[in-house]
Amino acid sequence: MALLPPTVEQQKCIDDELPPDPEMRKRDLIAIREWLAKQPHLPKHMDDKRLLNFLFGCKNSIERCKLILERYYSARTALPEFFAARDPMAGDIQESCDAVYYFLLPSLTIEGHRVTILRLKDKALERFSLQAITRRILMVMDVRLSEEASLSNIMVLDLEGFTAGHFAKCSPTQTIVRRAMLATQDSMPFRLHRVHYLNAPSFIGNVLNIFYPLLKEKLIQKFRIHTRGGKDLHPYIDKEILPNEWGGKAGTFDELNDAWRKKIEKQRDWFLREEKISRTDENCRIPNHKSALAKELDGIQGSFRKLNID
Repeated sequence: MALLPPTVEQQKCIDDELPPDPEMRKRDLIAIREWLAKQPHLPKHMDDKRLLNFLFGCKNSIERCKLILERYYSARTALPEFFAARDPMAGDIQESCDAVYYFLLPSLTIEGHRVTILRLKDKALERFSLQAITRRILMVMDVRLSEEASLSNIMVLDLEGFTAGHFAKCSPTQTIVRRAMLATQDSMPFRLHRVHYLNAPSFIGNVLNIFYPLLKEKLIQKFRIHTRGGKDLHPYIDKEILPNEWGGKAGTFDELNDAWRKKIEKQRDWFLREEKISRTDENCRIPNHKSALAKELDGIQGSFRKLNID
């Protein structure tokens, strides 16, 4: 399923926030290439389209683009549980696709935001693997990075069917959860506009309180808690672009989920190749210049850290 490009009106919203300047982007691309050439530990193979999408996701800031590129590659070396064995045909990824809905909506919002939805398909606790869904989310992000550069992102988490056991698996008191947060939040050039929690249980406040020490106030202010389902999104997201079950016309949950399953499967060769070459060469890193991500991982067993959210 293709990600539909912005309409004229959506493009105007995007341009109003990040005015286009093709000549400057060409110069910025050259500057980033020159910087990469001077980083012996970083890969140099990223194509221009992907790199330009990377830059756009960093609000056309060269310095932020350098920072996130460093983290993008460092994460692939430091977090193998999420970036190794990236085979979309692997049993755990296929199981995740069967048990958890995760997909991007084809159309942007009126304002130019891309909407991502996560929802349980099978509520059995044993079928919910945080490691597999994190690996899958990162694979989808990589596919998206090659296809588009949208203004920002809206994340919809439908908590229908989540039990205390599901929430326990996602508790930041577990090392794998904090490593997953580092992998998904700090190593991709995607900005977050809003997070909607649907069908939130009465104890959601207690759950989020566990996460708050990890999060900056700026991110917490992006949360919207809803006690009902998808129709609660209608005041925030134009109804037509939502899944059919939520009153929209984008397709059913099964259709959208299966489309993204097929989409990552088609990129299997790319994932298997990138797994080997999109890593830092720590032997070539300048001495005493340990990556910021590695330092954070060293301290992950200690006190909670603040995530950088733009």
